[in-house]
Amino acid sequence: MEYVDVVVLGTGLTESITAAALSKAGFKVAHIDVNPYYGANEASLSVDELVQWAAERTSDDPGSAYLQSQKATFPHISTSPTTLSQSRQYAISLAPSIIPSVGPLISSLISSGVARYGGYRLLERVGIYESGIVKDVPSGKEDIFKNKDISLIDKRRLMRFLAFAAGEFEDSKELADKADVPFVEFLKGTFSLKESLASVIAYALAFCVVHSEPTLPALCRIRNYLRASGRYGPSPFLIGHYGGAGEIAQGFCRVAAVAGAIYILGKRVTSVRALAPPSSLDTSPSETPSMTYKYTVELEDIPDKLACNVVISSADLLPPELRSSATTTTEVSMNPVNDAKVVLRCIAIIDTPIYFPAPAEASRDQSGGGDSLPTGDNLRSKIDTAIIVFPPSSLPGGSTESSVHVMITGEGSMSTPNGKWIVYISIPCLAETSGVPEHLLQPYLDAVLLLRDSATLASQSSPLFTVFYSQVLLAADLSHPKCDIADPGVITSSPAHPFLVELSDSSAAQAEPLFWKAIHALKLCDHPQAGSVEKFWPLKMQQGDEDQEGDW
Repeated sequence: MEYVDVVVLGTGLTESITAAALSKAGFKVAHIDVNPYYGANEASLSVDELVQWAAERTSDDPGSAYLQSQKATFPHISTSPTTLSQSRQYAISLAPSIIPSVGPLISSLISSGVARYGGYRLLERVGIYESGIVKDVPSGKEDIFKNKDISLIDKRRLMRFLAFAAGEFEDSKELADKADVPFVEFLKGTFSLKESLASVIAYALAFCVVHSEPTLPALCRIRNYLRASGRYGPSPFLIGHYGGAGEIAQGFCRVAAVAGAIYILGKRVTSVRALAPPSSLDTSPSETPSMTYKYTVELEDIPDKLACNVVISSADLLPPELRSSATTTTEVSMNPVNDAKVVLRCIAIIDTPIYFPAPAEASRDQSGGGDSLPTGDNLRSKIDTAIIVFPPSSLPGGSTESSVHVMITGEGSMSTPNGKWIVYISIPCLAETSGVPEHLLQPYLDAVLLLRDSATLASQSSPLFTVFYSQVLLAADLSHPKCDIADPGVITSSPAHPFLVELSDSSAAQAEPLFWKAIHALKLCDHPQAGSVEKFWPLKMQQGDEDQEGDW
């Protein structure tokens, strides 16, 4: 029998942050995942691993309860044939995301010391799709005044709004009785912004998903992003190297392992049982633990059992015998679109770059250059990392309800070999859909591919590899059945938000209440260390890593 304080099931970002925090606080943690890789549904995979991931979830004989659950979570998956060379040099994210430079995840990365185990780069550009072209989204005062598409009076109105959004607006007269007004209507009515400018702010600055999103949470997101801008550079967003969330989750697991956590990957939990009183344990006196334990956890192909007092699990890995008594954490988010049922996703690998309009400085330089293309009187610049936002109804044949987010990553993010790029496309569906993801997302992929250079367009070059899939979202209050008698020692993590800008901070924000619930359960078991825990991350750890902020 191996005695630990906490067993954590699943190596998603939320669970990995929680495991690292508990290990750093001095508790013995066993971290288990049925998958042979870190990251769970947010994993970063090579091309071969992604093909295997898809094959397992489309098999007629899934072979395990976990894969049956995964088939329900990912009901539609289609992949194109692939003969990609250097397939192991790709780091493809199942849940692409960006990291705000100020927020829960960046705080945990610095405070825990995980930042030293990974690499990051600034997001280069954010653009909004309009009438077949991509327009740059201004990221600050300087960009606004250089922008020739915005009139002087609109620039003044926009600057007035940004000054308002950067401040403490909660009790302002502008927001009085308007917190629940659709954000686009608030921008037009309160700040007299044109429809086109209001759309840019709502969908590409606040990253609203639907037209009806209320004003207050959208303003809170904009304020966070405005305050994040300039911390590490002109962009408020970072992109994690090697696929993002999955690699970051592995970094937290590494910190947990250094602090003494046990890691077991690729093994299935076969049972979790209530542990008999100590006197009935089949142990010698020298093996008898110094405190009592509540559960035993058995794993396939591992003869030794684990004994613990707390079980933390992602919803899809929670053993059936614990579902009737599990408690969950409270969902934390500034995004009110909690009624999304499904997210449709596309992953495409291309071997020709996407071009954006050149920045204002480059547009005055008609000499071109290696990373720019002349297009009439304008220049276009090749991008390595960027986001393109398609507002609702911006693309014929596309969604009229939801905005669509496109994320492009290249060699600079360490996710592809030289000369290759990954295009991620995602759209939330607010109702159950039986549509095939490829049919709904192909128009957006085609529109993105039209942003390549004219020679490539003439050759009709297709993506080297594509995956289309749908992901069914489990609402936080449905992640486990309602129970009559909750057991504080069995805790499920709430699902993180699937949206591009929300996922990373949502995962980190979920981890802290999960951590404190585990501490509370350990206190109830009279754990000698539980009463002395005062902070999510030990203060000495935070002080030791303060100098990392300037190193990114």
